[in-house]
Amino acid sequence: MTASGDGTGIPVGVYRGPGCGIEAIEAYESWLGLPAGSTVAYVLDFMVDRPADWAEFERGRLPAWTNASTPGTDVSVWQDQLGGRTLMLGVPACVLGSTWETEQGANDAHWKALGTRLIELGFGGAVLRIAREFNGSWYPWQVREGEQAAYIAGYSHVVELLRGLPGARFTFMWNPHLGTGTLNRSGAESCYPGDSVVDVIGIDVYDGDWSGIYSQSFIRSLMRSYRRRERQQRAVWDNIVKQWDGLDGWRNLAEDHGKPLAYPEWGLRLWLDDGVYHGGGDNPLFISQMAAWMKDTGALMHAMWEDPGMGVSDPDDAPRRTIAVPQSRRAFLAAFGSR
Repeated sequence: MTASGDGTGIPVGVYRGPGCGIEAIEAYESWLGLPAGSTVAYVLDFMVDRPADWAEFERGRLPAWTNASTPGTDVSVWQDQLGGRTLMLGVPACVLGSTWETEQGANDAHWKALGTRLIELGFGGAVLRIAREFNGSWYPWQVREGEQAAYIAGYSHVVELLRGLPGARFTFMWNPHLGTGTLNRSGAESCYPGDSVVDVIGIDVYDGDWSGIYSQSFIRSLMRSYRRRERQQRAVWDNIVKQWDGLDGWRNLAEDHGKPLAYPEWGLRLWLDDGVYHGGGDNPLFISQMAAWMKDTGALMHAMWEDPGMGVSDPDDAPRRTIAVPQSRRAFLAAFGSR
C-alpha cells in the first residue's frame, strides 16, 4: 500500500479519535474514495495534555475516548498497524509542574525515554507537533508576552535532544494556531525558534470568529434552519486570510524562511466555547476556499478535523453533532475526494 494525496494531490492526513484503530482510518479512506491500495499519508493522534505522572508521559499515553468504558491506551496501539502511513503525534510540554525554563534540561531523562520508546515502536520517522497551539490559552504550555525567549530555548533544546537519539528521523512541525492568540503585542511569529530547529510550519485553522461577524442572531438562525449566511461567512474568511498572523502572514513567513507550510488541523466549528457558539456551521464556502488556498500555496499536507461528530465524514445524526453539515460534506468531497 502507498500513501496518497487526495483529489487535489496534496498529501492528506486524518484524526478519528485517540487510538481509534486502523479500521477507522480505513473507513475514512474508503469514504474519501482513495484508489485501492492507496492510503492517507498521515494518521494523527495526541498524547494526553496533562499526564498523571512521568511514566504516562514516557509511555506516550493517549486520552481515553469520551464515551468509552475502556481506559485510554498509548502510542503502542499503532505499532505494526500503519502500513505506508506516517504517525503525526501531538506531544505535550511543560507538564507536571514544568515550565519552558525546566524544558531547557531538567526533564531530559523523560524526553529521552519518550523518544526512545517511539523509535523502538517503529515511529522514529514520526512527525512531532510538540506544544501545538502554544499561542492559545488552553494548554499548560501556553506562551505569554515576555516568555518568548524561554519558550524558544526550551523548545529548541527538546528538538536537539530528540534529534540526537539513535535511530531518530523525526520531523518537527512548529505549530501555532491561526491568529496572534496570547501574543497580541508581538505576534506568534515572535516565538519562531529558528530555521535549524523547524522542519515544517503547521497552522491550525478553524472557521471561528470572535469579532462579532458571526453574531448571536446569526447563530440562532443557523441552528434553527441550518441555512447558510454567505455574507458573514465570506467576511470571516477574509479575516482568516488578512488578520495579523492570518493565512497571508504565515505564507509570507514560511516563504521567507524557506520552510514548507502545512495544515495539520483545519475544520468547521461545531462546538460551544463556554456556552457561546462562534462557528459558521455548515459552511461550504470555507471548505472550498481552504481547498483553493492550499492548492495555490503548495501545502505540504492537510488534515480536516474528523474527530467523530466534528468533521464532515460522519452522518449528520452523529452523537456529538450539533449542526448538520450536508453542504460542507458535498463541498469537501468535490474538492478533496478521489472518486
